[in-house]
Formats: sequence, C-alpha cells, structure tokens
Amino acid sequence: MSINADRIVIEQCPHMVVNRDYVSILEDRGLLDFDRLYHFQDGTAVKQIQDRGVLSMGIRSGDENRIFFLKRHVAVRPGLWDMIGGFCCGKSLSPGRSEFENICDFRKKGIPTVVPVAAGERKIGCGRYESFLLTESFKPYISFEEIIYKHPERLQGPEGTRRKSVLITAIAHLARQMHDAGFNHRDFNATHVLVGPEDAGGNFALALFDLQRMDRKKWLRPKWFIKIMAELGYTMPAPLFNDQDRLLLFQSYKGSARMGMLEQLQLKWIRQKVNRIGKHTDQIKKRRQQEAVISDKNKT
Repeated sequence: MSINADRIVIEQCPHMVVNRDYVSILEDRGLLDFDRLYHFQDGTAVKQIQDRGVLSMGIRSGDENRIFFLKRHVAVRPGLWDMIGGFCCGKSLSPGRSEFENICDFRKKGIPTVVPVAAGERKIGCGRYESFLLTESFKPYISFEEIIYKHPERLQGPEGTRRKSVLITAIAHLARQMHDAGFNHRDFNATHVLVGPEDAGGNFALALFDLQRMDRKKWLRPKWFIKIMAELGYTMPAPLFNDQDRLLLFQSYKGSARMGMLEQLQLKWIRQKVNRIGKHTDQIKKRRQQEAVISDKNKT
C-alpha cells in the first residue's frame, strides 16, 4: 500500500532526487535521468492544462505492473513568496521539487501522504524552471470527493450517518494535526483528502495529496482555521451534508462543543466565506462556458 507517514531516504541524481526505495525500479527502466523521465510518453494523460500535465504510467517491478503518476511543470517562473522561501529557507524554486519537499516534511511530522518517488528541477531560462514530481498510485484509497459524488449511498441512512460522522471527525483531526505541525494545505478540501477502506471497527485511515500549494507563514495561522473550515464546508454539499455536519467539523477541529461568543463569530465568518467561495466558483464556471461558446463559434 502506497499511503503512509514513513520518512523518506533521498538519493541524489543529476537534476533529480529519488526515494531510495524506488532507485532500482527506475534504474531498471533507465529512468534515473531527468530528460528520460520528464519526457516519458508511454502512459495515459490524466490532466493537461497550460503550465502542467499529469500522466499515468505503468512500470514493471518483478511480476507486478505498478502504477505511477508523473506531474510535469513547463517553464514555470517562481512567485515572490517562493523566491523568498528559497532565499531564506533553502527551499526549491520549482513546483515539482517543492511539492516533493512538502511531502517529505509532512511525513517528518507523522502526517500520512502519497509516496513521493522522485522529483526533478532544471533551470531553462531567466527565472524559469521545468520540473516534475513522480508519485505512486494511492489505490485502494479514494478521495472524499469521489465518495460524495460517486458513492453517496455510503453516507446515507442510519449506518451511513454514523459513517459520515466518523469521516467528518477524522478529517477535522487531520486538519488540526497539520496546523499544529506548522503547515497549511492551501487546497484542503474534499478533493485532496484521501480515504482508506473502512476497517473492522468502522474507522478510516486518511491521507493528503497534491501538496504543491503550501503555507508555512505562521503569522497567518488564525486565518488557516477559517479558510479550511470554509473550503471543506463548501465541498460538503447539501442535501448530503447539513449545518449539523458542518458544526461537527468545526467542533471536532476545536476539540470542544463549547459555543461562546468567539465561536459564534468564527462560524459566521466561515459561512460568509463559504458564500464567497460559491459566488467566485459560479463566476469561473460562467466565464469558462462563455469561452467555450466563443471557441465553438470560431471553429465554425
């Protein structure tokens, strides 16, 4: 199983870092080379946008065909905070190497993630880098979002209600563990929370992935809680989830059922932010629909 919180031992290669457990697998395929791995084509495109793409690829290991995901970033220029972090803390400037380092840092604090296999970074121009991140498939884990939209029956009825409460509580505890460790996943929502198979006791193991956007600015920590509660709340839609579910998320993170004046103000702030996220998302969807219509007209 490729989900855990074990620490990673890193091997250095030209323009690359590799998880020691995967050196022989990559070496057997001739992939301990930046160019050969970055330009690997024998796979299935999962996602492709302007500045990055994700490829699903199979690699033989003995009698087993193991599935990996290769995320490639094209000619990316670091943002201001990335450059400051690189200068002050020695962090990598490219998103591929940076995400690899974030995964390793999470594991040092005992926070479960997908397994980082390798990452590469190469400067190709003035302030621009091409980079990649290779991770192993996280099956049999699935995203919380997939459960919500493809298997909602698992969260319905008496048994589903119990299962839903267990999941909400576990997700809140994971968010609190992350914040207590000094990290803030800037896209902590149902999409990026991974849920393992239910065990005999009715509990679930959780993990996080897509750690490219990470915040370590501790002076912003008071806002971390509000932002995560709002993002999670927005991705827990009605009618499958209600106000009681979102209150459970809030109280489980806090570790208390107390609802004083501060908690009431925080809840109001979170609800307002959920509404803003909804309006912003609707605007993006409308803009994309308009762009699609214009594109279709231009084709004709």
